Amino acid sequence: MTSVSTEAADGSGSSSSGDAVVRPLIDLTSRPTARTYLREAWRRREFAIVVPAQDLRAQNMDTTLGQLWHLVNPALLVGVYFLMFGVIIDTRRGVDNFLGFLIVGVVLFHLTQRVTLEASTSITQNMGLIRSIQFPRILLPAASVNGQTAAFVPALALAILAVLATGELPTLRWLVLPAVLVAQFAFNFGTALLVARIGTTMPDLRQILPHLFRLLFYGSGVIFSVDAFVQSAAWRRAFALNPLYDVITCARWCLLGEPVDLWVVAGLVMWCIVMPAIGFWVFHRSEQRLGA
Repeated sequence: MTSVSTEAADGSGSSSSGDAVVRPLIDLTSRPTARTYLREAWRRREFAIVVPAQDLRAQNMDTTLGQLWHLVNPALLVGVYFLMFGVIIDTRRGVDNFLGFLIVGVVLFHLTQRVTLEASTSITQNMGLIRSIQFPRILLPAASVNGQTAAFVPALALAILAVLATGELPTLRWLVLPAVLVAQFAFNFGTALLVARIGTTMPDLRQILPHLFRLLFYGSGVIFSVDAFVQSAAWRRAFALNPLYDVITCARWCLLGEPVDLWVVAGLVMWCIVMPAIGFWVFHRSEQRLGA
């Protein structure tokens, strides 16, 4: 785009002097550099904070329990899984505090699942906004991450209280938990960018993801101890390739003192760096095509 705009040099809007300031118009069809794009997204970051906050207040307003469902849902999940796998099937082998073990796994797994599912439709459900206003589209999946993370905070607080109620006492390891949660947030953000982009070309992604997460659920050690059930050291190390297993295992080490392998720690560090980079690269390179 080569159009230019002119105005009087004296700022009065009159062209009588004949001297004009020539200003190039911004080409909205070109992709900005990554630095410029991130700077603009940061300048408008309030969108990714205010919008999910409003959505959270609006959720469950027509129900009897209202916002308490953010606490009731994970509590019910833990109760169901404890009954099925802790009592009926009995997968408690190798775990001293199975209830605390289950609480940590379910709550953290549920967070990533909720973030991914919501982010997968963050672009397609906002096409009207995208076609009406020029803004960094990255704010839409970012709003999904922020909203679900904010809804997760009360559940996390309840989970920590429940872990204390099972007899666990705070130790210095608990101080590492914020770092684990930051790593999960970074991974969730990268995943949100990736599925938001894929969701624009694959409308059925929202229907496929629940089945993929069901497989991940059983492959992330949420309801059983991998060390107790998997005898092969090579296979146990292979679990470190699963980012959710890394997050959950490190969090259990923090809160419950469960053993953690260095491969798991390395896997968590790798995923919290690589996934945001991949997600941003995929999302940014297709920015101008979203909503076209």
